[in-house]
Amino acid sequence: MSVTCEKANGAVFCRGESMQPLFRPGDRILFDPCRIEELRPGDVILFTPPGEKERVVHRIVSKGSGGIRTKGDANPYLDAWVLRQEDIIGRAECLERDGKFTPVAGGLTGRVLSTFIRALRKSDHLASHVLNPCYRGLARSGLFRMLLPSSLRPRVIVFERDGTREMQLVLGKRIIGRRTAGAGVWTIRRPFRIFVDEQALP
Repeated sequence: MSVTCEKANGAVFCRGESMQPLFRPGDRILFDPCRIEELRPGDVILFTPPGEKERVVHRIVSKGSGGIRTKGDANPYLDAWVLRQEDIIGRAECLERDGKFTPVAGGLTGRVLSTFIRALRKSDHLASHVLNPCYRGLARSGLFRMLLPSSLRPRVIVFERDGTREMQLVLGKRIIGRRTAGAGVWTIRRPFRIFVDEQALP
């Protein structure tokens, strides 16, 4: 465990996907309370948006006399709110995943990382646009499902967290899909859809 992680004195669990691939649902995010003067663009912070009740973990995009603007690494647009000291709970210091602790990059390193993530998503979007018809055709054909041994086929796990019911689709040790409470459809990560019989999912 790093020194940074040892100093963190608060923690929350990640539930959304707006900060992927940095955070995944189920990750434990450790944070430290901080003053707004200590924060820099590129830092990842935990806050409660003005007028809202649910806490959010996003990256600082800009900081000025009017306040702080944030954005999720996986989101295409800036958040609508402007944050002030009373909205900020703390700065993310590290994440815990599968018992391993990793420091969360902030400042200039965090800005470079978020720029790289955006570029990666743009290239992925372009590739998806070109290859998506082939991918969907393979998924519908069921060819890869038939080749996969029954012992390795995806399984559904149902659990509750904070009073919310969620279903996860697991292939080996990897979570490849989710269906949260109220969601009408499954979200399945590429390229794992080719191994899933979506008609058989609950």
